[in-house]
Amino acid sequence: MLVKISTDRTKSANFLIIMFALVLFIGGLASEFFQAPLNQNTALSRYQLLLKPEEVDQIDSIELENRLGTFKIDKDKSQSWSLTSPRNLPSNSSTVKSILDNLKEIKIRQILPKDTINISNFSLDSPLMKLKISYFGGKENYLNIGLVNPIDNSTYVTFSNKDAIYHVDALKNSMEGLSLSNFIEPKIFTQDLKSIQDFKIYRGKIPSTNQRLSIRSEKDGWIDNSGNTLEPKAVEDYLMELLSLKSSLILDKRTEKLDEALTRYFSNPSYTVEVLDKSGEKVFYEVSYLINTLPDIKMEKRQTFIVKASNRPHPYVIEKQFLNSFSKSQRSFKKLSIKKLFY
Repeated sequence: MLVKISTDRTKSANFLIIMFALVLFIGGLASEFFQAPLNQNTALSRYQLLLKPEEVDQIDSIELENRLGTFKIDKDKSQSWSLTSPRNLPSNSSTVKSILDNLKEIKIRQILPKDTINISNFSLDSPLMKLKISYFGGKENYLNIGLVNPIDNSTYVTFSNKDAIYHVDALKNSMEGLSLSNFIEPKIFTQDLKSIQDFKIYRGKIPSTNQRLSIRSEKDGWIDNSGNTLEPKAVEDYLMELLSLKSSLILDKRTEKLDEALTRYFSNPSYTVEVLDKSGEKVFYEVSYLINTLPDIKMEKRQTFIVKASNRPHPYVIEKQFLNSFSKSQRSFKKLSIKKLFY
């Protein structure tokens, strides 16, 4: 009798083991057959972003409203951005890049119902910041951004064309503190060092035979108009100094009297700078003498000068100590021969 009970238990145990193995086998086959393809997983990961990168690339206008005001930037036909409201001025490229990078990197954590309670709880009825985004082709969208949760570094946003609230990572570069000064580009020159092909300075107005400086970029370095090799560090230090030159005042609000005064100053400029970049675009900068007065502008006599660029709508006022930067001569950049180094 005991032998029979033991045999029955052994058979039951073997049966359970076989069934368990069979379940594992079937489960393994199911996971293999029903596994999502790699490209599909990549696509799902891609849609965790609030805005796809190609959508951001199609943006041609952004109107940002925060506690400091409303600011609008627009992209022109040359793909350059300008501040168009509340003033019409060149826009700061780093600020524009920061805004676009922010939009490209907003990651969704959770999607919630867009109901009255959630809108109120997440301060989306009185958002911290609003963005009106316009795309090429006329499409528009409105993005509202609520308060930031400092505990998990997240925030909540809504899109006007979507019936949902998105719980997202907080924006890396804060935009709620941007002011007018952040949007204005104070630099005079629009080029960077690597983009320059030719850089020339003339005494007076072009056409002028009095060329003070001619620098050309070649594969092996920098040369002058006679083909002589120039000291590369001296050239690059000088160009970086000029390219980083910033204005203390932009004359964007002008009266008829002020325009007449500017016309007189630039009828006989102190210097004219000609810059050719590697894309073939040529820009001229006219530099005035030290100015005594300007109508409707309070300033000390002979403490500033003005620069007018051919690719910018408004002249720039600059402090007088930077005027000497335009008086460099060709001799300043001559490369020393090996013999001169030892004698």
